[in-house]
Amino acid sequence: MTNLKPFQVIIMGIFGFIAVLGLVLFANFQGFSSGGPQVGKVLIWGTLPSSDFNSALSTFREAHTEYASVSYVEQPAETFDRDLAEAIATGRGPDLVVITQEELLSAQGKLTLIPSSTLSERDFRDDYLPIHELYLTSNGTYGVPFLVDPLVLFYNRPILASAGAPRPPATWEAVTGLASAVNRQTDAQTVTQSLIALGTYENVENARAILSLLFLQAGYSISEPASAGMRATLSDSKESVFGNSPAVSALNFYTEFANPGKTVYSWNRSLPLSRDAFVAGDLALYLGFASERNDLALANPNLDFDMAPAPSPSLTTTRISYGNAYAFAIPRASKNSDGALRAALTLSGKDGSYLFARATGMAPALRSELAPTKDDLFEPVYYPEALVARAWLSPAIEETDRIFATMVTNVLSGRESVASAISTATQALNAALK
Repeated sequence: MTNLKPFQVIIMGIFGFIAVLGLVLFANFQGFSSGGPQVGKVLIWGTLPSSDFNSALSTFREAHTEYASVSYVEQPAETFDRDLAEAIATGRGPDLVVITQEELLSAQGKLTLIPSSTLSERDFRDDYLPIHELYLTSNGTYGVPFLVDPLVLFYNRPILASAGAPRPPATWEAVTGLASAVNRQTDAQTVTQSLIALGTYENVENARAILSLLFLQAGYSISEPASAGMRATLSDSKESVFGNSPAVSALNFYTEFANPGKTVYSWNRSLPLSRDAFVAGDLALYLGFASERNDLALANPNLDFDMAPAPSPSLTTTRISYGNAYAFAIPRASKNSDGALRAALTLSGKDGSYLFARATGMAPALRSELAPTKDDLFEPVYYPEALVARAWLSPAIEETDRIFATMVTNVLSGRESVASAISTATQALNAALK
């Protein structure tokens, strides 16, 4: 064998090292990822549809393999709080939950407060939409903002066109002005076509949200912190665009649509669920959440509908809508609280926020991501609504429904005046909030 020169030996050594290094890298290659350490097993519970959430989560995990052990399980909304308590008590609880402000008070005792040192109030207010400030306390937050589902107005385009309305009503006054042109009744006074489903409670989808919207637009926070927990504010005396007794005016406005003696009479208890009536083409205006639009389209592919902002009082100077503020919260019994926090911050951050918003039909809670895309017909409508959406901290959902339903029913039956019903509801809310 010919003797090699020193230079050749060096060159061969370099190539040999590169070859060995390549074999090692190839043997350990696990695909391209963001390169962060594994977060470990993180089980997420929530009431969001598993098909939507897991579709986005699967896409997210493909680009971020360190989150490979993050999973989501959908839970029934009706029993979520009870199921969570039982799971925690038996050591089977999730590491992370997705809740709304409607569930915060009832779940708060089971949650870990995320300290200000981890997520400061300044960063919270700068980075996320205002509605999520309901999760803030003086020492931290009970939730990492995730999504916002604003209440919007879906409208039947042919019905409004037939009524001579070139645009959907932007104010409540404009809504009432359409009543005579849209409502249809038989000689026996059976309602066959309705302008809007307001007035009753049990067969009005999202009645709790609609009443909350009216009270918030009237200038009420509905609940607020007190020396002993929370207190209801509906009986507070104040003035607003609704008049000298704004809470009374708001409830009176709502119930008039179920009063046969009023010109705006559009709805009664004998009619189907409002969402079903809209899908059937018998309801001109439907107040629903932005996330409902795909389900409405699937329920009736022939339904010609569109979306607009929820109406406001004509004299208002500041727009207020209503929304559900979804956030990630960490149960106290989480087996992997560090991984859960990291997952929450990343899934709701720039890499995950829009991905999950698009999958669920909601708006991202991150301000920097609240820019509607050109390829979505509805984002330019409900993204701005998410920015002005407000809400309140309520008792458990079923308790709030019971109080609101009683309030409305007592007015319709004549058992109580509107003012008396407001007072009774305030007392019941105070008892439930304590």
